[in-house]
Amino acid sequence: MVMYSFQLENFEKWLADFATLLNTPVKDNVLTIPAQLGSGTILAKDINPGFSYAVMNFKLDSDLEMTRQSGAKGFVISFNLVEVQKELLVGHRQQLVSDKRPFRNDIFLTDARDTAFLKFSAGSTVKRLLIFCSHELAMQYLPRDIFEKLATFARENSTVENPLFINLSHRTMLKELFEIKENDPVSQIRRLSAIIHLIEKLLHSFLRQEQAVLPRTVKKNDLESMQHVEQILSSRLEGFPSLESLAHEVFMSTSKLKNLFKQVYGHTLYDYYNKSRLQRAKDLLITGQCSIKQAGSEIGFSNLSHFAKAFKKEFGILPRDLVKGR
Repeated sequence: MVMYSFQLENFEKWLADFATLLNTPVKDNVLTIPAQLGSGTILAKDINPGFSYAVMNFKLDSDLEMTRQSGAKGFVISFNLVEVQKELLVGHRQQLVSDKRPFRNDIFLTDARDTAFLKFSAGSTVKRLLIFCSHELAMQYLPRDIFEKLATFARENSTVENPLFINLSHRTMLKELFEIKENDPVSQIRRLSAIIHLIEKLLHSFLRQEQAVLPRTVKKNDLESMQHVEQILSSRLEGFPSLESLAHEVFMSTSKLKNLFKQVYGHTLYDYYNKSRLQRAKDLLITGQCSIKQAGSEIGFSNLSHFAKAFKKEFGILPRDLVKGR
């Protein structure tokens, strides 16, 4: 097991200290996970003294324990897409909770001065975007009242009780972020653009109070059930599962499932599934991995014209026009 305790000031220093612990070099702001710990990478970049980020994308062959001690005055935002093996231990202040959900897809806004603890079990796949923004920098760009609301929420927030939610839009942007290659000549611009866009969407959600209030109005077990259903809909693209099978997965009636899912994610079950699979087809076409016919077949369309019609309705462009402009 690897144990890393740190005080967060910026993510380039955080990565350098982690590399020293692992006796592994950092090259061009990227740490390659050593074989004894797992496989994958961590990238860290400081944009200016008050703003930095880290992109984690790795699979563990050993347990990894990270403890954040009280650090600089600032906000830490974490976007998490974690496939949990065995359990994820999560701690905040004096609280420690074992989370055994197979998927942890959520967002947290916390204060860097607060302690935080995470323990990932061997076998877990970790995809996380971490952002640090100093209070001084945030105050330059946010009205005083909004800054104070964010600061209060961050201080009161718990990595156990008050997550925000990874919705389809977040998932799509995060997927694109994790797939950016370092040999891409505009990789830094693309990455920073995606990060700014994610922060913007998070702030909009916070200001609308659509997501921030959900943990107070929906039971925790129901929220976990909806995240499980969302994961099924996002990964199963070949055909929409029956409402009965989805309800059986989370031990609730079909009517309760439909109402809760719409409340949490803002879309009906089928709309969410359909948007997910069409986004998958768009990704396949943009990257040139397959033909239009193959992309449609991949996501369950046997009729090419039906696929084209659904694609244009979702994205405002026909598949053939997207391919031409690639």
